Amino acid sequence: MNVALKDKERWLQEVWAFVVWLAGKFVAIAQFCLGKLLAENVSFNFLAAVLLVLATTILIGSGCWAASIALSRRHSGWLHFLLGALMPGLYPLVIMFAMGLKGERQRKKQMAAERLAREKEAEEKRLIMEIQGIQPQEAPIEEDEGKFNAQYFERIARDADGNKAGPWKVNFAGSDIVVQEILDVQADFVLVEMIGREGTHEKIRIPYSKVESWRDYY
Repeated sequence: MNVALKDKERWLQEVWAFVVWLAGKFVAIAQFCLGKLLAENVSFNFLAAVLLVLATTILIGSGCWAASIALSRRHSGWLHFLLGALMPGLYPLVIMFAMGLKGERQRKKQMAAERLAREKEAEEKRLIMEIQGIQPQEAPIEEDEGKFNAQYFERIARDADGNKAGPWKVNFAGSDIVVQEILDVQADFVLVEMIGREGTHEKIRIPYSKVESWRDYY
């Protein structure tokens, strides 16, 4: 459970405790006033009382809704509780779609600035190499047998002319097999075609985690 969620739950608990306390005080005052009115034979408007309670519930509920949205996006709970109570229903709906995550804009600006700095550094390095007459070299692709993944198999599935590559000698789950070609590459496994014991072509799935080595057959 993250910190924002904990703050949200604690804030709602505090609001609920306040509502319960306020309701108790309201009931006590209502009983006192009702007793006075009955003693003086004054009629009591129950409809007005119901409407008052309903309006109060709507105001508090709207404030809690607005505060919960604000807290989930790292903004002040009390401020948006008051605004939500003053504009019941409307304010929570507006901030639900308009309010962004606090600090997100600054984070995006920082990431953009870092990206520009890296691009500027790369450009300066390229200019220095041009002045010195040094040709940039592409970084070699490491074929680390312990890091077989989708990118690796997508790269070796075809040769330089775009034709299907193969065959390969593969150590898979402790056994050596001969893979004729790569048929499909997925996130967790590669689908290949191999020749079975009776000379038939078979398709099998090889999870990347089970590949121990993958070498050209010839």
